[in-house]
Amino acid sequence: MYTESELRMIGMKCLSDRLGPVDAERFIVSMNRNAGDYTLARREVFDNMSIDEFRKSSREYMDSHPLPPETVARIEAFKAQNDQN
Repeated sequence: MYTESELRMIGMKCLSDRLGPVDAERFIVSMNRNAGDYTLARREVFDNMSIDEFRKSSREYMDSHPLPPETVARIEAFKAQNDQN
């Protein structure tokens, strides 16, 4: 899993490589303008879900989307550094 900063840089590079810098920026602006209500969308998904359903869904997602080795290494390094403090 990428950090938010890494994800933005990679995503922008993909868009720029494919669309060019001007159209990539236009695409980003159009997505922001039509973003909708994220909070409402999440409530529609989770409001009627029991905690057991949520846990099961979360586990299934994590099992099907394992973290890349570099992310695991960063997590382990962070844990090791914070265990020392």
